[in-house]
Amino acid sequence: MSAHLLAASLALALGATGVGAAGWTACEQPDLAAQIAAAQPLAIETIGTPVRSTRVGATYFVPNPDGRSYDVLQWYFKGYSGPTTCFVLDCGDGALSTTGLPDRQQIHIAGTVLGPDGRFYIATPDWQEGMVVYVYDPADNSLSSMGVVAPGLKGERRPLVVGTDGMIYGAGSHDETRRAGGYRLNPWTGEVDWFGPLGPSHAPEGVWGYYCGADDEWFYVASGKVPWYLVAYNHQTGEERVLVETSRVDGIVSIRQRHDGVEAVANKVLGREGERIEYWLYQGRAIEKVEGQPPPWPERPAPEPLPARPELFTGELDPDSEGHAALWYRNPWDKPAEEPEGAAPEDLGWHRVELQVDVFPMPLRRLTELPDGRLLGSCDFYLGSFVYDPATGAMEHLGKSNLSHYSTTISSGLVYQSGYPSSPLYVYDPQRPWTAHKGSFGSPAPPEESPDSNPRLLVRMNQWARTHKMYGAATAASGRVYFGGKLVRNGHGGGIAWWDPGRQDGGGLWEPFSAYQIEWLTAANEGTLIVASSRAVRDDLNPDFTPESGRLFVLDAATAEIVREVEPVPGQRDIGSIAEALPGLILGACADPAMEDRWLLYGVDIATGEVLFRKPVPGSLNLETSPNRHGSNEYRVGPDGNVWAYIGDVLVRIHPEDVRVEVLGRVSPPGRLGFADDDVYLCGTTELRVIRGIAGE
Repeated sequence: MSAHLLAASLALALGATGVGAAGWTACEQPDLAAQIAAAQPLAIETIGTPVRSTRVGATYFVPNPDGRSYDVLQWYFKGYSGPTTCFVLDCGDGALSTTGLPDRQQIHIAGTVLGPDGRFYIATPDWQEGMVVYVYDPADNSLSSMGVVAPGLKGERRPLVVGTDGMIYGAGSHDETRRAGGYRLNPWTGEVDWFGPLGPSHAPEGVWGYYCGADDEWFYVASGKVPWYLVAYNHQTGEERVLVETSRVDGIVSIRQRHDGVEAVANKVLGREGERIEYWLYQGRAIEKVEGQPPPWPERPAPEPLPARPELFTGELDPDSEGHAALWYRNPWDKPAEEPEGAAPEDLGWHRVELQVDVFPMPLRRLTELPDGRLLGSCDFYLGSFVYDPATGAMEHLGKSNLSHYSTTISSGLVYQSGYPSSPLYVYDPQRPWTAHKGSFGSPAPPEESPDSNPRLLVRMNQWARTHKMYGAATAASGRVYFGGKLVRNGHGGGIAWWDPGRQDGGGLWEPFSAYQIEWLTAANEGTLIVASSRAVRDDLNPDFTPESGRLFVLDAATAEIVREVEPVPGQRDIGSIAEALPGLILGACADPAMEDRWLLYGVDIATGEVLFRKPVPGSLNLETSPNRHGSNEYRVGPDGNVWAYIGDVLVRIHPEDVRVEVLGRVSPPGRLGFADDDVYLCGTTELRVIRGIAGE
């Protein structure tokens, strides 16, 4: 029987038997553990590798010693821990060479600064040892390492500045003590002074040494983010001061290094939460700026201006599946006085440099069924989407976007996606060509906010929901799309946001979820309700409180008002995954707080909030929310009306009428699912895989 016929017959059967809240119970399965243990490997067919790619990293300009030309450093990296490659283009003579960094060191968020000695400094931590500084010398196009300059100093932020004394200063964080830290580097001698941990501890919160600056005696670091501290450290005497502290929720401190001094800006300073305050930082003090008054420090002559940079066109830097890419550049002296329309780029002074970039098979993360029967897939962070047509076998990596993708829903044939950073909302029309990151010289890709862009960035939902990562998505009957997720770095709680495609506007909530991260969403009651599951965490509005249990939140899909809250498993802070198994009835799955290595399937009538049953299940359903939610966790309703999931590496489907767990077989490794006719497609590796006929059995 096909999946669609089975779904129809199931609906008729349920209607005939009158299965509803009153009669919804879970059958006992005393032999389920034995069935799981005896499960045999399923026959899995490999379709192919949809995505061979790499990540395009930063582009750095370094002036050459001739005082006229530049070197361009173009970075590529497979993943956050490497391998990493840098193409070095000398725009003075056109020479091209390559270099790179060892594995375990990140280039995509490295700190950089041009030193007063004309060399370019790059700071990035070795995650086992501490902050490492690399020095690029444009005189001989070489990259060398200074080694670990600050033991134990790591973190996601690694700012570098040149202080008013001509020394190079850097910051980071000491994760063990949850304190910021810093160091000073003499570019002329290579001598390094490590300042050690600085400022108050943010424990139990995380810590980021986000910005830094330095005058002749004092080093300043913005230590964030819950709360933010502006810390001053006298690098001659060792004295340390906290100059500014913000409130816990949504405060921020930023620092800007000038050639003659240091400035800072703070929002939500304690006692003055409604103001944005600007400061001069001088002699270890934060001096509030007064309009019309000059800086408090002595006047210093501005440095000589750098030469004009070459023009670059970077729209062809993203390599194809064979690693072919190109960088276009034009030096100021090559630009003609007039640019005739239709002239060849080379006649206008442009130079095209071909790059042969290493590309790699990339992990596949999730699948979505499109209305036309194709499967839309996404792969690792920022690597975009691919499409597979089961009818023809055609497979294509559509392209990349600026989205690290976690959640998808479809409304009126359009695909809405969100994730990280800042909970962006993209809309993709699968009937139109993909344009993002698809530009060529003379025909650049449209800006991602443009109506011509496909996918198109509609909005950043953190403005409404205060979230950074959106984990769950659902579509209401009206076509409104909902997303739910959590904060990162700025707090613990979560939020829910929505977008109305008809009105082209949206909104969101976060205060009701200040102690609840939103993990899964599902539409219910024919899309009139949105149900969210949550993980209970430390309350952002009351840091002394952490709820004992996670909750289900039921929202009216038309008004976004919370109409009911349910704690289905007392004592379990993470109530796991949910699906509407039957109309108005939610089937959830979470770890059993009373017994290790056992899970619970629970049923909730959302009309009343009554918990109808809790059924123990041996083993783990692989539903723990990883930091980046890219694991093999799966829990979804298939076209046959059953809930599909994994118990360990065993694929199961849960029959909603009696919550019977049917063991299907082992999948190694597990991966998220996509359905086409009777076949089930799998992510979880770099290859698209399929189990034939299993959805129709």
